[in-house]
Amino acid sequence: MNNNNLSVLLLKDQWLLSQVEEIEGAQFGDPDCILINPMAIEGDQLKDWLPFADKKETVVRSSDILTFVTPSKALLTRYYNDKPIEPEVLNE
Repeated sequence: MNNNNLSVLLLKDQWLLSQVEEIEGAQFGDPDCILINPMAIEGDQLKDWLPFADKKETVVRSSDILTFVTPSKALLTRYYNDKPIEPEVLNE
């Protein structure tokens, strides 16, 4: 995952750390951002924001995001340390 796409964002009354991608060509009012592997920031803890879903992606409207900020190095370290390492599959 590219650190340049990771952002801390305020979505209504909740802070999230997530990779954010823009949906090209979205109509006004439709969801136009994809949040990938979003984690809720609760104090100094990161919690899975989509604990009920296997695929950790969701779409939101950028108008629902109040602000974006660059995550601190400490928060990035916590984010990557909390991620499970998935085995790589070798295709030959």
